[in-house]
Amino acid sequence: MPKQWGCRFLFIVFAGGVFGCASPPLYSYLVYENPTAFVRLEFSPWAETDHPQTWNAHPATLSHGQMQKALEGLRVREHRVAPLRWVSGTAEMKPAFRKEEVELLISRLLEALELAVPQELVTFYVSHPLNATKREVTSGGLYVTEGRLHIILSNYRAVYGIPPAGLIYDRRYPLFSLGPLGVDILYEADEEELVQAEEEGLYDAVFGDERSGEIVLDLSRLSMMKM
Repeated sequence: MPKQWGCRFLFIVFAGGVFGCASPPLYSYLVYENPTAFVRLEFSPWAETDHPQTWNAHPATLSHGQMQKALEGLRVREHRVAPLRWVSGTAEMKPAFRKEEVELLISRLLEALELAVPQELVTFYVSHPLNATKREVTSGGLYVTEGRLHIILSNYRAVYGIPPAGLIYDRRYPLFSLGPLGVDILYEADEEELVQAEEEGLYDAVFGDERSGEIVLDLSRLSMMKM
Protein backbone atom coordinates (compact mmCIF):
# COMPACT_ATOMS: atom_id res chain seq x y z
CA MET A 1 0.00 0.00 0.00
CA PRO A 2 1.53 3.38 -1.00
CA LYS A 3 2.72 5.45 1.97
CA GLN A 4 0.93 8.58 0.74
CA TRP A 5 -2.50 7.16 1.55
CA GLY A 6 -1.88 4.17 3.79
CA CYS A 7 -2.53 6.05 7.04
CA ARG A 8 -5.70 7.61 5.67
CA PHE A 9 -6.97 4.19 4.59
CA LEU A 10 -6.47 2.89 8.13
CA PHE A 11 -8.37 5.89 9.47
CA ILE A 12 -11.33 5.13 7.20
CA VAL A 13 -11.44 1.49 8.23
CA PHE A 14 -11.15 2.45 11.90
CA ALA A 15 -13.86 5.11 11.61
CA GLY A 16 -16.20 2.66 9.89
CA GLY A 17 -15.70 0.11 12.64
CA VAL A 18 -16.14 2.57 15.50
CA PHE A 19 -19.05 4.61 14.23
CA GLY A 20 -20.93 1.87 12.38
CA CYS A 21 -24.10 3.40 10.96
CA ALA A 22 -23.37 6.86 12.33
CA SER A 23 -23.11 9.70 9.84
CA PRO A 24 -19.58 9.99 8.38
CA PRO A 25 -17.62 13.25 8.51
CA LEU A 26 -18.56 15.84 5.89
CA TYR A 27 -15.26 15.18 4.12
CA SER A 28 -12.14 13.17 4.72
CA TYR A 29 -9.51 15.52 3.31
CA LEU A 30 -9.46 19.10 2.06
CA VAL A 31 -7.24 19.39 -1.01
CA TYR A 32 -7.89 23.04 -1.85
CA GLU A 33 -10.16 25.83 -0.67
CA ASN A 34 -10.70 29.54 -1.26
CA PRO A 35 -13.75 31.71 -0.45
CA THR A 36 -15.56 30.69 -3.65
CA ALA A 37 -14.28 27.20 -4.49
CA PHE A 38 -12.92 23.96 -3.10
CA VAL A 39 -11.77 20.46 -4.02
CA ARG A 40 -11.90 17.74 -1.37
CA LEU A 41 -12.15 14.02 -0.78
CA GLU A 42 -15.33 12.50 0.61
CA PHE A 43 -16.46 9.03 1.51
CA SER A 44 -17.97 7.28 -1.51
CA PRO A 45 -21.67 6.54 -0.76
CA TRP A 46 -21.54 3.16 -2.52
CA ALA A 47 -18.18 1.93 -1.13
CA GLU A 48 -18.41 -0.73 1.56
CA THR A 49 -15.29 -1.46 3.60
CA ASP A 50 -15.79 -5.24 3.48
CA HIS A 51 -16.70 -5.40 -0.22
CA PRO A 52 -13.79 -4.46 -2.51
CA GLN A 53 -16.01 -4.83 -5.56
CA THR A 54 -17.73 -1.60 -4.52
CA TRP A 55 -14.48 0.37 -4.27
CA ASN A 56 -13.20 2.91 -6.77
CA ALA A 57 -9.88 2.47 -8.60
CA HIS A 58 -8.05 4.93 -6.37
CA PRO A 59 -5.48 6.32 -6.07
CA ALA A 60 -5.55 7.19 -9.78
CA THR A 61 -2.97 9.05 -11.84
CA LEU A 62 -4.25 10.99 -14.84
CA SER A 63 -2.24 13.26 -17.08
CA HIS A 64 -2.80 17.00 -17.19
CA GLY A 65 -3.97 16.58 -20.79
CA GLN A 66 -6.56 13.94 -19.88
CA MET A 67 -8.10 16.12 -17.19
CA GLN A 68 -8.04 19.20 -19.38
CA LYS A 69 -9.80 17.37 -22.21
CA ALA A 70 -12.35 15.93 -19.80
CA LEU A 71 -13.28 19.32 -18.34
CA GLU A 72 -13.08 21.35 -21.54
CA GLY A 73 -15.07 18.81 -23.54
CA LEU A 74 -17.88 18.53 -21.02
CA ARG A 75 -21.09 20.11 -22.31
CA VAL A 76 -24.54 20.80 -20.95
CA ARG A 77 -27.78 21.24 -22.86
CA GLU A 78 -31.14 22.34 -21.56
CA HIS A 79 -33.26 19.25 -20.99
CA ARG A 80 -36.34 19.28 -23.15
CA VAL A 81 -39.03 16.62 -23.25
CA ALA A 82 -39.94 15.21 -26.66
CA PRO A 83 -43.02 17.44 -27.31
CA LEU A 84 -40.96 20.55 -26.59
CA ARG A 85 -38.17 19.36 -28.89
CA TRP A 86 -40.71 18.86 -31.67
CA VAL A 87 -41.82 22.47 -31.32
CA SER A 88 -38.62 24.29 -30.34
CA GLY A 89 -35.92 21.89 -31.46
CA THR A 90 -32.90 20.73 -29.49
CA ALA A 91 -31.34 23.29 -27.18
CA GLU A 92 -27.88 24.69 -27.80
CA MET A 93 -24.93 23.04 -26.09
CA LYS A 94 -22.79 25.06 -23.70
CA PRO A 95 -19.49 24.35 -21.91
CA ALA A 96 -20.09 22.95 -18.44
CA PHE A 97 -17.16 24.95 -17.05
CA ARG A 98 -15.86 28.44 -17.72
CA LYS A 99 -12.23 28.76 -18.80
CA GLU A 100 -11.15 30.14 -15.42
CA GLU A 101 -12.96 27.29 -13.64
CA VAL A 102 -11.09 24.70 -15.71
CA GLU A 103 -7.78 26.39 -14.90
CA LEU A 104 -8.64 26.41 -11.20
CA LEU A 105 -9.76 22.78 -11.06
CA ILE A 106 -7.31 20.80 -13.22
CA SER A 107 -4.30 20.55 -10.91
CA ARG A 108 -6.42 20.24 -7.75
CA LEU A 109 -8.52 17.40 -9.17
CA LEU A 110 -5.40 15.57 -10.32
CA GLU A 111 -3.87 15.91 -6.87
CA ALA A 112 -7.07 14.70 -5.22
CA LEU A 113 -7.29 11.56 -7.38
CA GLU A 114 -3.69 10.69 -6.47
CA LEU A 115 -4.46 11.08 -2.76
CA ALA A 116 -7.81 9.27 -2.78
CA VAL A 117 -8.24 5.81 -1.32
CA PRO A 118 -10.66 3.28 -2.88
CA GLN A 119 -13.47 4.24 -0.49
CA GLU A 120 -13.38 7.91 -1.50
CA LEU A 121 -14.39 10.10 -4.39
CA VAL A 122 -13.35 13.65 -5.29
CA THR A 123 -15.83 16.51 -4.92
CA PHE A 124 -15.59 20.01 -6.37
CA TYR A 125 -17.40 23.30 -5.88
CA VAL A 126 -17.13 26.63 -7.70
CA SER A 127 -19.32 29.66 -7.14
CA HIS A 128 -19.74 33.21 -8.34
CA PRO A 129 -21.46 35.94 -6.30
CA LEU A 130 -24.52 37.50 -7.96
CA ASN A 131 -25.26 39.99 -5.21
CA ALA A 132 -24.97 40.25 -1.43
CA THR A 133 -27.33 37.33 -0.77
CA LYS A 134 -27.17 35.09 -3.85
CA ARG A 135 -24.48 33.13 -5.67
CA GLU A 136 -24.27 30.87 -8.70
CA VAL A 137 -23.07 27.35 -7.90
CA THR A 138 -21.59 24.54 -10.00
CA SER A 139 -20.65 21.43 -8.03
CA GLY A 140 -20.31 17.68 -8.22
CA GLY A 141 -17.69 14.97 -8.06
CA LEU A 142 -15.56 12.51 -9.97
CA TYR A 143 -14.00 9.09 -9.53
CA VAL A 144 -12.19 6.42 -11.55
CA THR A 145 -13.16 2.79 -12.18
CA GLU A 146 -11.37 0.37 -14.52
CA GLY A 147 -9.97 2.93 -16.94
CA ARG A 148 -13.01 5.16 -16.83
CA LEU A 149 -13.44 8.64 -15.49
CA HIS A 150 -16.88 9.29 -14.00
CA ILE A 151 -17.95 12.92 -13.71
CA ILE A 152 -21.00 13.83 -11.61
CA LEU A 153 -22.61 17.21 -12.12
CA SER A 154 -25.00 17.83 -9.25
CA ASN A 155 -25.45 21.56 -9.79
CA TYR A 156 -24.91 23.64 -12.91
CA ARG A 157 -24.93 27.40 -12.31
CA ALA A 158 -27.68 26.96 -9.74
CA VAL A 159 -28.73 30.15 -7.98
CA TYR A 160 -28.45 29.73 -4.23
CA GLY A 161 -29.84 32.19 -1.71
CA ILE A 162 -27.47 32.48 1.24
CA PRO A 163 -29.53 32.10 4.44
CA PRO A 164 -29.19 34.87 7.04
CA ALA A 165 -28.56 32.19 9.67
CA GLY A 166 -28.35 28.43 9.84
CA LEU A 167 -26.92 25.76 7.52
CA ILE A 168 -24.92 26.84 4.47
CA TYR A 169 -26.17 23.93 2.40
CA ASP A 170 -24.38 24.39 -0.92
CA ARG A 171 -20.81 24.29 0.41
CA ARG A 172 -21.63 21.55 2.89
CA TYR A 173 -23.09 19.07 0.38
CA PRO A 174 -21.57 19.52 -3.11
CA LEU A 175 -22.96 16.17 -4.33
CA PHE A 176 -26.60 17.04 -3.69
CA SER A 177 -28.70 19.13 -6.04
CA LEU A 178 -29.98 22.49 -4.87
CA GLY A 179 -32.87 22.03 -7.30
CA PRO A 180 -33.70 20.22 -10.54
CA LEU A 181 -30.56 20.07 -12.68
CA GLY A 182 -32.47 20.93 -15.83
CA VAL A 183 -29.68 20.01 -18.27
CA ASP A 184 -28.36 16.92 -20.03
CA ILE A 185 -24.65 16.21 -19.62
CA LEU A 186 -22.78 15.48 -22.84
CA TYR A 187 -19.24 15.21 -24.09
CA GLU A 188 -18.05 16.83 -27.29
CA ALA A 189 -15.13 14.93 -28.77
CA ASP A 190 -14.86 17.21 -31.80
CA GLU A 191 -17.13 19.31 -33.98
CA GLU A 192 -18.94 16.31 -35.43
CA GLU A 193 -18.82 13.68 -32.72
CA LEU A 194 -20.84 13.78 -29.52
CA VAL A 195 -20.55 11.13 -26.80
CA GLN A 196 -23.06 10.69 -23.98
CA ALA A 197 -22.88 8.00 -21.30
CA GLU A 198 -25.89 5.72 -21.52
CA GLU A 199 -25.32 3.66 -18.41
CA GLU A 200 -26.70 4.58 -15.00
CA GLY A 201 -23.96 5.92 -12.78
CA LEU A 202 -23.24 4.55 -9.32
CA TYR A 203 -24.30 7.79 -7.66
CA ASP A 204 -27.68 7.74 -9.38
CA ALA A 205 -28.09 4.02 -8.67
CA VAL A 206 -27.55 4.60 -4.95
CA PHE A 207 -29.64 7.72 -4.52
CA GLY A 208 -32.12 7.36 -7.38
CA ASP A 209 -31.80 11.09 -7.92
CA GLU A 210 -32.81 11.96 -11.47
CA ARG A 211 -31.80 15.57 -10.89
CA SER A 212 -28.11 14.75 -10.78
CA GLY A 213 -26.19 13.72 -13.87
CA GLU A 214 -23.22 11.48 -14.47
CA ILE A 215 -21.17 10.89 -17.58
CA VAL A 216 -18.50 8.22 -18.04
CA LEU A 217 -15.42 8.88 -20.19
CA ASP A 218 -12.93 6.31 -21.47
CA LEU A 219 -9.49 7.44 -20.28
CA SER A 220 -7.64 5.73 -23.12
CA ARG A 221 -9.85 7.54 -25.61
CA LEU A 222 -9.20 10.83 -23.87
CA SER A 223 -5.46 10.22 -24.24
CA MET A 224 -5.78 9.81 -28.00
CA MET A 225 -7.94 12.90 -28.59
CA LYS A 226 -6.27 16.02 -29.92
CA MET A 227 -6.64 19.24 -27.99
